[in-house]
Amino acid sequence: MAAEPIKGEVTVVGGFVSADIVLPARYSFLPPGEMAEHVLGELPAEVNQSVRSRPIIVAGEAFGYGTGRESPARALRAAGVKAIVGGPFARMFFRNVINNGVLALDCPEIVDSGIANGDAIEIDAASGIIRWGNRVFRGMPAPDIIQRIVASGSLIDYGRAIVAAAARSIP
Repeated sequence: MAAEPIKGEVTVVGGFVSADIVLPARYSFLPPGEMAEHVLGELPAEVNQSVRSRPIIVAGEAFGYGTGRESPARALRAAGVKAIVGGPFARMFFRNVINNGVLALDCPEIVDSGIANGDAIEIDAASGIIRWGNRVFRGMPAPDIIQRIVASGSLIDYGRAIVAAAARSIP
């Protein structure tokens, strides 16, 4: 079963944005909604506003590098981010956002394409295809397991669904 495409407007951020810029450690223990208020808050104020009103981030190289804390990923999810495209991403961050239900799709080609804040794109995770107007970019397709985790909302929710399904099949 193919995942639904992710559609929406983008917020464009540069490369080498550390996880501590995504969410500084001092906000890591706030409730998710309050974390969202501070996501990318170290960048100009319009970036925080934009990311909380648009479901997709186009990010440059090494986005999320540095700390392995999961709170930056939770903050992005709480801010309403559904997908991050671009990269390549810092590996721990890549895994943390997926575990928190946000698709991360490697497609470095889109970063320098001229895409701008507010432009609308459509992402097909299964094929890795990203459509922006009449342009098509080919990113790294997301494996089925990653699509299932993202569709479930998080790795924990995916695990709960597996356990519940197994429990229903017990005679």
